[in-house]
Amino acid sequence: MAALRPRSGAATDAAVLDAIRRVPDTTRTALAAELGVTAVTVTNSVKRLLAEGLVVEVGRARSTGGKPASLLRVNTASRWSLGCTLELDRLSLVAMNMDGSLRFRAVMPLGASAAAAEDGRPAAPGAAEGPALALDEAALLERLRDLRTRIDDERGGCAGIGIADLRQDAAAAAHVRDLLQRELDLPTTFGSPALCAGLGSYWVGEQEESACLTVHLGPSIGAVVLSAGGPILPEIPGSSSLDHVIVDPEGPPCPCGGRGCLHQTSSNAADIRRAVQDGLGEELGLDPDGTRVITDHARLTEAAAHGHAGATRIVLDSARTIALVIGNIIGPLGVRSVVLSGTSISMAPKLYRDAVTASLRERAGALGADVHVAVSTVQPHPCSVGAAALALTTALRP
Repeated sequence: MAALRPRSGAATDAAVLDAIRRVPDTTRTALAAELGVTAVTVTNSVKRLLAEGLVVEVGRARSTGGKPASLLRVNTASRWSLGCTLELDRLSLVAMNMDGSLRFRAVMPLGASAAAAEDGRPAAPGAAEGPALALDEAALLERLRDLRTRIDDERGGCAGIGIADLRQDAAAAAHVRDLLQRELDLPTTFGSPALCAGLGSYWVGEQEESACLTVHLGPSIGAVVLSAGGPILPEIPGSSSLDHVIVDPEGPPCPCGGRGCLHQTSSNAADIRRAVQDGLGEELGLDPDGTRVITDHARLTEAAAHGHAGATRIVLDSARTIALVIGNIIGPLGVRSVVLSGTSISMAPKLYRDAVTASLRERAGALGADVHVAVSTVQPHPCSVGAAALALTTALRP
């Protein structure tokens, strides 16, 4: 592994901590070799991490003739964080330890029209209207107060809150942030769905240290390249979206000024529209008004996974178009690992993985080598877990 650039003590501590988290029961000597720094640098960093309670010694390695080296492991209960995902029809919350294990989770209806469409019920009593948002705030606050009891018991252990906004609604996201901060009084960090999905995948060990492209399929199609658990480029608003990548210059015009943008052919909404046009709406229980985009697309992909011919045709067409864009990204960057993420993809993982793999193999000559494609298995929601990882990463890395 290439040597690290000169870094501050805090940055070194973060790198050492992440390495110990990824490879538990490691030694100071092994850390120095992996990170490309001196033994003294690692020793000083480990001293600080032990003093902060972030790392613990868990015994001795087998002796090779001298004094046995101490084995190091992250103290998984020393820090944890809250991850929040805002979707069109639900809000997901998870509290995650440093090893990726969950200590709390909750899912709540989000959006009166979406909740009513799901099961015919009116909005929950006490639901309050926020900016572009209908949420049962009383129920949310009850869950947060239950969580706060734990925070009060372990006040120094909670690193903060991460939020992934799949609604692409800044006012709604700010409203939820204010509710969380008002009740929990913790720092809050926002991340794109793609960034959070990538971090969640990396945090639970699905990605190696080398560069990996994560593609997240939701209401918007997003992508991010992580290397050593961090994005290779800083996030700016809209930078991770693939929606307006042009895949057909002769296609329909888009408000962005282009023609034939990816979201017009391969997004969740586009697939649902095509399914309805093909006469599958009633059979699959799809809402033609598109108020349940994520839920309906999951139904479509689940039908495809079970062999429904019409649904399979739609899903494969979209997957192949997305693969075309993936190839155009990874080729110039030299990326050889791709993780696909999203609720719909998790309903038909083999279908998406095989379709993208086959498409990329057809271009292996141009890409330089075969590309490994995997589907994220992070549960209960990759973006919620990733948002919690974002909060931990933000707190532990300078």
